[in-house]
Amino acid sequence: MLKIAKSVEYSILALRYIAKNENMECISTKEISEYENIPYDLLAKLMQKLVKQNIIVSKQGKFGGYLLNISPEKLSLNDVILALDEKVQLTDCMVENPTKEDCARFENCCLRNPLSKMQDKITELFKSTTLQEILN
Repeated sequence: MLKIAKSVEYSILALRYIAKNENMECISTKEISEYENIPYDLLAKLMQKLVKQNIIVSKQGKFGGYLLNISPEKLSLNDVILALDEKVQLTDCMVENPTKEDCARFENCCLRNPLSKMQDKITELFKSTTLQEILN
């Protein structure tokens, strides 16, 4: 079953919360954590990854927090997935260089080619879906 990782889900929720900030003030991890019911420690780690990938910027100090560094119209869900070093894949064998370790049927699989076409479509969907679409 296709399922995105909790880290991706939480990051999208956090980015959505930041993007909805009409006053363009910095938003703290604590505020996002409480509003979106995301474990604080996990969210703090995710925010650090998003900062490293320049998706958000961090401001220090009393009124510090996070702001988007990429406009919601230009930020794709795939950008978020890649920033977190996650993958969205249909099956275990949909990795770049699959081996028998990924799937025991790898050498004689009749599903890999049809599923890889579906995987490509799913990847395109994540590339073409922006944070702005989630805001609406």
